[in-house]
Amino acid sequence: MNEPLKRDQSLEIIRTIVAECLARDISEVLPESRLIGDLAADSLDFVDLIFTLEKRFGVQLRQNDLNPMSRVPGQGSVIVEFLPAEVVSRLLPWLPELALASDLSRIRPGQVLPLVTVESLWCLLEQKMKTAST
Repeated sequence: MNEPLKRDQSLEIIRTIVAECLARDISEVLPESRLIGDLAADSLDFVDLIFTLEKRFGVQLRQNDLNPMSRVPGQGSVIVEFLPAEVVSRLLPWLPELALASDLSRIRPGQVLPLVTVESLWCLLEQKMKTAST
């Protein structure tokens, strides 16, 4: 993209993408809508969303940006009980609700995806676009 989109424009685009990927009416998809809890997204929906958002916004999203359970750095295929501090610190800028946890050293991988909202997708994309332009 040559010209950065404003937050409101981008949120509308993301709402439209989420509505299309989840076969929902756009009126059901609000910035605060949680993809899993409110819109019933599943793991295949997340794959579709990642692909569509990457294509539309011209950024590269790693699968573990949206799913820290897929691979935890340095852990290989080992299942971890709690996310390492570096993973949590990477998630906090776009998932500020994680900061409400009583102990950040005890964030379980399964706690992350249910927190993803339409707005948090914008925060992730904004973060990716900023790092891509530097």
